[in-house]
Amino acid sequence: MSGRHLRSWLALGLSALILVAVVSIAAPGGAQPSGPPVQGGVALDNQSVSVTLLTVPPGAASGPDSGLDPELGIGADGELTLVTAAGREVLGPGCARWLPSLTVHDAHIEGPRPLRRWVIILKK
Repeated sequence: MSGRHLRSWLALGLSALILVAVVSIAAPGGAQPSGPPVQGGVALDNQSVSVTLLTVPPGAASGPDSGLDPELGIGADGELTLVTAAGREVLGPGCARWLPSLTVHDAHIEGPRPLRRWVIILKK
């Protein structure tokens, strides 16, 4: 995974942790934050391609983001809500989505289960 995409997904994990912290502060009864941070298992990373299996906790959101390299995401488990200029779509297990370079997108994990998604980045 390229450094900028790893940073984007790490930012997603950080956003999720901030969201959990804000919710726990605002929640009645002092609910404690829970759930793992974003995790990435790199299967392949060379000059041409990066292949990573991401695990993202429920409630996480990336915020608007775009990458310099095109990417392909393939759902393994859970649901990803993806918002682009083309609209909003929910991608479940087995669904694939191609994002050309510089495509602004916002990813949300709105379901109750963690998201597991293969992310393949084609490097230039």
